[in-house]
Amino acid sequence: FRFLESPRSEKFEYIYIAPPQYKEMWIKALQMVDQRLDLLTEDGWVIVQIHPVELADVKLSNLHEFDRREYGSTLVLFYARNDLD
Repeated sequence: FRFLESPRSEKFEYIYIAPPQYKEMWIKALQMVDQRLDLLTEDGWVIVQIHPVELADVKLSNLHEFDRREYGSTLVLFYARNDLD
């Protein structure tokens, strides 16, 4: 999580979150990115890879889920900035 907490000058088109499973770390990472839109380009995506049993509602202020895909025991969630609507 140190990377997400540290100041950054560069912006990313894609931020991929795939932490160790079953520890809810993806939720914390996603919420951190939600509060750090300076990390994401205007049309950038946040992509989260989890096991389907880990799926939970996550309160976000600046991002929204726009797609999800399931591949066997892998669930991939796609988020974009709210200010693009």
